[in-house]
Amino acid sequence: MTDTDIQSKLAEYEGIVRILTTKLEEAVGEIDRLRGENSRLRTEKSTALTTLQEIYNNPQATEYNRVRAAGLALAHETPRLKSVPPALDLVAEEKPIPLAELVHLRRARQDRMERERAEERSRLVPELLPGPGRRNGNGSGDGDGDDTAG
Repeated sequence: MTDTDIQSKLAEYEGIVRILTTKLEEAVGEIDRLRGENSRLRTEKSTALTTLQEIYNNPQATEYNRVRAAGLALAHETPRLKSVPPALDLVAEEKPIPLAELVHLRRARQDRMERERAEERSRLVPELLPGPGRRNGNGSGDGDGDDTAG
């Protein structure tokens, strides 16, 4: 090996040592930063929620960790829906009506409403109803019910 080969190898190794020293200093700085953060988190009265908030607010955290932390914190940051007391103080009937009786009452009501409707219709439009001396609606005035012409 010549002297120039040794000098070039020495320069190459010194460059490698500089690169490794720089990387080592960066790693030591990162380790010191993480140790400080770790001790701060342990000494503070932090809760699980504040820890999750710190994770999802940290732009240096991975996107996966930020999304997971945000999802876990969401349930504790937004209030849950709760039932509210009714606006009216309503009380149900004390004694329920048996089904057969209810059906009877509803049918009687329906029959009464139909009778009232028929009475109202006959009172309002008597000329449209067929009968003696009245038009049957087909143009013939005899009212006998025979709808044939002639």
